[in-house]
Amino acid sequence: MFQTRFTFAGAFHADCQKDYVTPSLLALVNMILDGANIKHQTKLANISTTTAALTVSQLLVFKSVKHARSVESTSVRHSRERETPLPLYLSLKIHAVTRRPVCMIDTLFSLGMSLSYDRLLQLTADIANGVCQRFNMEEVVCPPKLRKGLFTTGAVDNIDHNPSSATAKDSFHGTGISLMQHPSHTNGGLDRGVVVIGQDISSAKSL
Repeated sequence: MFQTRFTFAGAFHADCQKDYVTPSLLALVNMILDGANIKHQTKLANISTTTAALTVSQLLVFKSVKHARSVESTSVRHSRERETPLPLYLSLKIHAVTRRPVCMIDTLFSLGMSLSYDRLLQLTADIANGVCQRFNMEEVVCPPKLRKGLFTTGAVDNIDHNPSSATAKDSFHGTGISLMQHPSHTNGGLDRGVVVIGQDISSAKSL
């Protein structure tokens, strides 16, 4: 289990949950959840895996340590190389949907199910810096999801909020730009790939 290594590079591939859990650990969790089965003991490569078994297995890898922590220690540290897809995805998903700064993320972290809020800030800063590096490389500010080789149209409009303010403290005037691409049956465009996060260890929590 300690030989498992996972480094988040900006995206989750289809079988990432299975790829970073050892077959023996998955077989053990399956037997605990579903009962002992001779197939689990003889054919580890062909395990009929449930979502619950994958979840528990990833949390075991995420929370495991080689040596017992000091009793006086109050902080919980995890190896970045064993941050399995589940706690990463759960932290990013909740933060993206709720935008709650601390409460939900730290509650799940205390339950051992997600990253800490500080680690989440580091991860989002790495993703944002990766997007900025792509802008510099391509020399244009373009959303990463847009595809190459497609006819693209843009719609531009003003954004006015509270324009009647006399003090101008609450008013806002900006410009909104929407880009739309037009794929066809013969031309689906070229995927530009996901934003790759650098592998260097960074502790920055902001851009």
